[in-house]
Amino acid sequence: MKQIHTTPHEGVSLAVLALALAGSCAWAQAEPQATPEETELAPITVSAHEGLDIPYDSTGVSVTVLDVAELRDTQDILTVSDALTTVPGLYVMPGGGLNQQGNVSYVVTRGLKGDAYTQCMVDGMRLNTGSGNGLVSSNFIARANMYDLGTIEMLRGAQGATYGGGSLAGVLYMETPEGKGDPSYTLSAEGGSHDSFTGNATAQGKVKKLAYFFSATATHTNNDFKRADGSKFDLPHAGRATDWAEALRLDYDINESAKATLTYRREDATFNYASTGMNYATYAPTDTLSPYTFVSNLATAKVETKVNERYSTSLMAGYYGTDFNLSSSGYPFYTNIRNVQTEWRNAYKWNDRHTTTGGLAWNRSLYTADSGAGKHNSDRSLENVYALFAEHTYTPRKNWENSLALRGEESSIYDGQSSLRASSSLKFNKETSRVFASAGQGFRSPSAFQHRSGHYSSWGTTYYGNPNLDPETSYSADLGFEQQVAKEHFLSATLFITRTEDRITTAATATPGSYVYVNAPGHATAQGIELAARGTFEQAWKTGYTASCTLTDPKQDKRQMNDTARQVWSADIHTSPIEKITTGVGLSAASGRNDYAQRKQDAYYTLRWYADYKATEHLTFHVRI
Repeated sequence: MKQIHTTPHEGVSLAVLALALAGSCAWAQAEPQATPEETELAPITVSAHEGLDIPYDSTGVSVTVLDVAELRDTQDILTVSDALTTVPGLYVMPGGGLNQQGNVSYVVTRGLKGDAYTQCMVDGMRLNTGSGNGLVSSNFIARANMYDLGTIEMLRGAQGATYGGGSLAGVLYMETPEGKGDPSYTLSAEGGSHDSFTGNATAQGKVKKLAYFFSATATHTNNDFKRADGSKFDLPHAGRATDWAEALRLDYDINESAKATLTYRREDATFNYASTGMNYATYAPTDTLSPYTFVSNLATAKVETKVNERYSTSLMAGYYGTDFNLSSSGYPFYTNIRNVQTEWRNAYKWNDRHTTTGGLAWNRSLYTADSGAGKHNSDRSLENVYALFAEHTYTPRKNWENSLALRGEESSIYDGQSSLRASSSLKFNKETSRVFASAGQGFRSPSAFQHRSGHYSSWGTTYYGNPNLDPETSYSADLGFEQQVAKEHFLSATLFITRTEDRITTAATATPGSYVYVNAPGHATAQGIELAARGTFEQAWKTGYTASCTLTDPKQDKRQMNDTARQVWSADIHTSPIEKITTGVGLSAASGRNDYAQRKQDAYYTLRWYADYKATEHLTFHVRI
């Protein structure tokens, strides 16, 4: 099915001129041409209602389904970090705000920043857990590429009722693609400024009952790392980033009603962080280099069975392990996370109007952190979470879909938590108009260390746990409207509000350099509006366009929340004035920004140009600035 719900792209922050050569026998089996009716169908979303394949315009949840192939092959967007800047409601800080590829990339969803607020899921595996509220998804998003992903969906709003802890602001859902068609391969390579290089090899297809997909990607860049005054560091390889990523997916049709799926993903990356400190022997400024290394392995196994026309069931098991090391002469830091997850999910269709999904889940997370020379001061945090969940969808009449979801969780380190979410979507005016709404809860549990007595030292600072901590909670509501103003042209507007309470933060103790974890008094609120437009002029040089604007008011104690922007814009337009050639421009901008200390920052905009030339059926050249 052709996905038409695409969103505009934010240009890269560094000006890059790259020439890419893509030679392939890929997709040699052409896909069937869609009928005019099919081109109007909405893309499928599997994450808004787990266990069900529901078009995005049949759910009341605010969700954007990115067309990965369109962004990668037409708009030359090669990283997930860049792709996410096209989603309304998102403010993305690549490189942790340094705009350096390969460093952590923070996603700010409707004014709420980082791993603790946006759940990141890959192949059904949750990357964020209470015991490891560190830089898990921020590291994954920083280097994830568009070659080895087939699904990218971004849900906004509190999603605790369907995804549990860590989903106060939303859920980023990604999947490794399933192999299709005759066996084929794709090779691509790109080189550009700052000694940047990206190479990928992909093989995929289906042979009898076995479908396979394999991708290997290597990237390297020296970045453009500078001091605050704009001068270069007197260090070799300052800002250099390298990454090697592999992804494998196997699907086997056991019979007409059952399928088994295996996935495996691996990443090995390094980023050199440069900084200027003080040489206390001479009391003169000195430049230091602190290499980050990040190694991860993710594996999942899933069996799906359609028992009969009414009942289907699936069983999934997964493992995710990461090792994150910071080699610094002053304060080296080592951390690793070992997550194990199992989930049993069932769907029962009572009739054409009622369907219920539900099941059980267990997640075991072991988080270990060591700091200081010789890896001492070790902290081990083990958490087991047990969940019971259910969702019921009700369609009282055609084009009116409703859902109610409930989830309960019991943790080994904090009291039980329950969440509720309701949503509704109504299409009318001959299905050219749609109004949708949702309201829900989300929560973030304290980590095992934060919730217990004891202390932990890092970077010369001591942190004390607090067994009296409560989970941080959020409440959100959306109200949206989407209008098809003409064939293949759409406008939408969504009002939103998210309120968080019992925010987990630190407070200084009487001892200098010591802090204790506490629940902050009061609450924080982010509210605003998301505006978006998209469309195509198929007869006018196959021209397509997207545009979005998010106006947000993120307040915390009557001040703007850290690392947020009040206004974010993005747009893209591409066309094919000559057969075999596609060219386009992308624009992004943000204003009303502040940093981690709530200090004001300048507004910025980025502009990019790209062009593709399809020399033959199997050979394409790309250039972008």
